[in-house]
Amino acid sequence: MKIILSILGLGSTLLVGCSAKPVLPVAEPNPPVAAVQQDINAHKDIAITWGGVILETNNADEQSKVLIISKRLESSTRPIEGDQTLGRFIAIIDGFLDPAIYSKDREMSVYGTIIGQEIRKVDDYEYTYPVVQVSEHKLWEVRVEYYNNGYYDNYWYGPYYRPYPYHHRSHNSGHKH
Repeated sequence: MKIILSILGLGSTLLVGCSAKPVLPVAEPNPPVAAVQQDINAHKDIAITWGGVILETNNADEQSKVLIISKRLESSTRPIEGDQTLGRFIAIIDGFLDPAIYSKDREMSVYGTIIGQEIRKVDDYEYTYPVVQVSEHKLWEVRVEYYNNGYYDNYWYGPYYRPYPYHHRSHNSGHKH
């Protein structure tokens, strides 16, 4: 009986270890950017967990402003890849953030408090950005594309052999065509 309980305990521990845990705290409720844009006063001083893709990073005296295109988040709080956006927002982070590292198209997630709004032009359009005072943030590693053609298994096959029936071998049979 002890062996069965030990196996069940080990199995459940392994399964829990495989689930994605949030890297940042998840705010509840977590209003979307569009709702905050519509009524900034109703959402002031509310905690949020947002993320997306960096547009630009600007540094001032004691803080950095990061303009972010908002995206939906995975359970780990990492932004989901794709073209679907939820709006834009400005993240204010204390200290200096190197614009070469916090650069355009990098993924970033933030946890903080909505403190106001800022109106800026996007081309000729006046856009209202919700402004977030960030208490925690995560700059995500650049995603590496992985290509799997479905044939290569490095355990069973070497890098120059693929287990499919159409091997292109050149051979000279002596016949002239």
